[in-house]
Amino acid sequence: MLKIDKNRLKVILEGMKSKTIMVIGDIMLDHYIWGKVDRISPEAPVPVVEVQDERFKLGGAGNVANNLLGLGAKVLVGGVKGNDPQGDILVDILKQWEIPTEQILTDSKKGTIVKTRIIAHTQQVARIDKENRDIISEELRSRLISAVRDSIDHIDAIIISDYAKGVVSRELIDEIVDITKDNGVLICVDPKERNFPFYKNVTVITPNTKELSFGAGIKIEKDQDIIDAALKVKSMLGCDMVLVTRGEHGMSLFDRNGEIIDIPTTARAVFDVTGAGDTVISCFTLALASGATPREAALISNLAAGLVVAEVGAASVPWERLYRICMEEIRGDDTHPS
Repeated sequence: MLKIDKNRLKVILEGMKSKTIMVIGDIMLDHYIWGKVDRISPEAPVPVVEVQDERFKLGGAGNVANNLLGLGAKVLVGGVKGNDPQGDILVDILKQWEIPTEQILTDSKKGTIVKTRIIAHTQQVARIDKENRDIISEELRSRLISAVRDSIDHIDAIIISDYAKGVVSRELIDEIVDITKDNGVLICVDPKERNFPFYKNVTVITPNTKELSFGAGIKIEKDQDIIDAALKVKSMLGCDMVLVTRGEHGMSLFDRNGEIIDIPTTARAVFDVTGAGDTVISCFTLALASGATPREAALISNLAAGLVVAEVGAASVPWERLYRICMEEIRGDDTHPS
């Protein structure tokens, strides 16, 4: 059940449509090839996939942007692509979404990150990754920081979407924190192990249990380990909050007041957790920017995550669907005032 006053929930959800969120991080292209298999190759013991369909979607920071758009927000994106046809496809998708592309910078050495998934009869046969994980140049980082500085008076939050592909670094994080410290702009980070020690003084980080274990240096085997690890990370980084995503066990919020809030999953079925973390940080950030308390934002984002894991592939939740599900959850709580 969703323990939020109905009228307050409406204000939060409606508020999402008036917010502008900037996403900085590793933007990538997800390439899907669907086909059928009728035979094994005579060249090697591998299936021959006869291609029937082929599509491109944005992944990484691009999927965060897609989630935010679906929830009604205005979105700005800063990232790096290659000087290649895949980079052109990436930009074309952003333009279709009416997201400005001026801050999608080009680095011919790195190239565009592409993840190709070959799927036959609903089964993923292979995944092929094309990526260069080197840290971007100081010149490109400076241009991204200039974009943040130029936009700071017009945005409500920044999401750092770190996939450890080279855009996010200690210097980038430090400069973003410095720019936002007097503006009241939220900084929300979806972390990766490589940069974990550098997420200092941000509003919230949203690690899964594996990332949390690495960041704290604590092996997680039971619930108390999660508590110990999250509190250690919160203290070590000086962040306001830690929101731990725990798969089928839901999520745990360690808020700025020291309260620990465990939220069980609402997923009725789990088919694919791909992109669930993107949905969580998108919805949590947007709800927080729309006036929700951390607890309320976590409850709403938990519902959103429960919807996307029931679909195959990286998915997003349309605002109308989230609104309907939230209202249904409230109506299901007979003890909650309406």
